[in-house]
Amino acid sequence: MPHSALTVVCLPGGVSTGTPLAAAEAALAATPPTVQLDSLGSAAHFLARPRQRCGFRVRSAQRVTPGGRIGQLDLDAMRTSTYQWYAYRWAIWNQVVAGTRPAQPYWTFLDRHDAGPDRYPLEQAQQDYLAQQRVLAMRTYNALPHRAIELPTSHLEAFQLGPQGYAYLGWLSAVPGDRLLCPDGTYLACDTDELSVRLDYLTDANHYLAALGEDDVLVALRTR
Repeated sequence: MPHSALTVVCLPGGVSTGTPLAAAEAALAATPPTVQLDSLGSAAHFLARPRQRCGFRVRSAQRVTPGGRIGQLDLDAMRTSTYQWYAYRWAIWNQVVAGTRPAQPYWTFLDRHDAGPDRYPLEQAQQDYLAQQRVLAMRTYNALPHRAIELPTSHLEAFQLGPQGYAYLGWLSAVPGDRLLCPDGTYLACDTDELSVRLDYLTDANHYLAALGEDDVLVALRTR
């Protein structure tokens, strides 16, 4: 299975909700060659409002759907739910890493390698990152077969923001996915775990989402 990312395509309100997937894939295909994203199909990402027909199949129990008009989607519920999930995950993480020293995120070791590959090989950068006490605590917890949740080591920098900052990051991350294609053709993406870069992406993505109308359409695609 190829590595995939979640891409949210924003379509203008005039698109027929009978063919939102085809319209989203056509918009994706029209992106510049420098983007070159291939669709792997729709992804159940959004929450539908009760008793709404979104142009996609809605799972009755969770109300999860690949897309629909913004007025048919419950984006506020998505953000609240993700905010609460991040707050819970941070509480587990805080217990797991109690007593350990703050750790450096992987990208700091990678930057050091990029600055002098001969002096600081990539293998050494990886070993130094993984050998940090806090990272070891997270990996040990993730190895437990009956752990409550997974603690992504890629979230290390974000975890260290504290409970409120990490929960806010969840709120910001709930809707945009990894990539956002806007109705005017603007393409936003974040392909790194570096927190400052991710925050720049989430700031811009949520700004574009906030400017959309109730009749505009969102479609979630798995892309590579």
